[in-house]
Amino acid sequence: MPVAISALVFSAACAAVLFMQVLSTGSQTYLLGGWAPPWGISLVVDPLSALMLLVVSVGALLNLVAFSFTPSKWPLRKTPAFLGLYLLATAGHLGIVATGDVFNLFVFIEVAALSSYALLSLGGRRATFASLNYLLVGSVGASLYLLGVGYLYIKSGSLNMLDIARILTTMPLSTTALTGFAVLMLGLWIKMAVFPFHAWLPAAYASASPVTSGLLAPMTTKVMAYVIVRMLITVFPQNFLSAMLGFSSMAVWLACIAIIAGALLAIAQQDLRRMLCFILVAEVGYMLGGAFLGNDTAMTGTILHILADAAMTLTLFMAVGIIVARTGSSRIRDMDGMFTIMPVTMLAFTAGALSMIGVPPFCGFFSKWYLISGALEAGHWVFAGSLILSSLVNVLLFFRVFERAFFRQPSTAAVQGTGNWQQLAPLCFIALLLPAIGLATGGIVQQIIQPALQGVL
Repeated sequence: MPVAISALVFSAACAAVLFMQVLSTGSQTYLLGGWAPPWGISLVVDPLSALMLLVVSVGALLNLVAFSFTPSKWPLRKTPAFLGLYLLATAGHLGIVATGDVFNLFVFIEVAALSSYALLSLGGRRATFASLNYLLVGSVGASLYLLGVGYLYIKSGSLNMLDIARILTTMPLSTTALTGFAVLMLGLWIKMAVFPFHAWLPAAYASASPVTSGLLAPMTTKVMAYVIVRMLITVFPQNFLSAMLGFSSMAVWLACIAIIAGALLAIAQQDLRRMLCFILVAEVGYMLGGAFLGNDTAMTGTILHILADAAMTLTLFMAVGIIVARTGSSRIRDMDGMFTIMPVTMLAFTAGALSMIGVPPFCGFFSKWYLISGALEAGHWVFAGSLILSSLVNVLLFFRVFERAFFRQPSTAAVQGTGNWQQLAPLCFIALLLPAIGLATGGIVQQIIQPALQGVL
């Protein structure tokens, strides 16, 4: 355990230093083996990817530190393997963010996915079946992504992202390149759990151990959303979306369906973790729709929501994980009096819930503001309405939990174990970041997002 935490501390520190360096001096490039593109593989970190590196590394560290104080909930005889898989999954997601090569991106996606399958399977019998389902669906998504890369290689003869973008800009649009774009995006949608490819997500995350769901729920879908954004702003020229207006329109309508379906399915859940999983399905729709609306405002909202959703999802899943570790239950009916039993945990949960609803000054408000503004700018009233409806449903979902946790008396069976500040400190830290990120939205947009989108949309 100390080795794993030390590795994540070092990774987070390096990500923070790199983030400051990129903001002050510009993008950084590292050539693996000294081979220059397009023949060699490069790692490229610009302000946007530097921010994502910081999000992934800090999130993985906080989650592991929090749950390292609940060893009774871990598969004790497999703890070394668990920690190795945990670090491998984190490294895979970091690689996805930093790579500048579309095939190397596939490799990192599979590194992250394979380690995630194994992590999820350690949660118990139900988790093993859910992990197998995730493996099958994820393999289909990865295969489609790789097929799309093959189409792009046929037309461009390169795998480097910037090189592909340069080549595609100089040649007329072709059926091969457009097919590659569509197939590649479909593969990413499956990996991202876009409705109706979402069924693996609630089953996998709700049955996993708290430390596993605390790692993967905030990380995987957001990193996949980042990949879609990266493809749209770096790899594919603007004329691709212009030539495939039908595809973009389908993506936005699919996002609307995902938002509404995720919200309605969340209402039907009686388990808090499953409820959060279906809210996550709706959140995926937020990011998908914003990415394909085709204007600067909506894309800004998408990138902001990747950051905001990572923070508030981590807060909520960590809080629920601590509740499960202490009470042994995540059923909503067992939340009676939880504000009395676990006041600090529930305050952090409340902060995450208010951010998910979109209450200012929490970060969820500002990303939703940009997304709704982008939808209105594009004239897509249905997407804007879906966002508002989802937020209203979130009010219903979370306030039914608050009603039980605050106004009802705790049952004696719910009081088990003792809390500790070593466990609660990471949760409090990430909860305090929610309003801090919201108040820093202006600086994030000006210094990170606008430079990334300049001249793209």
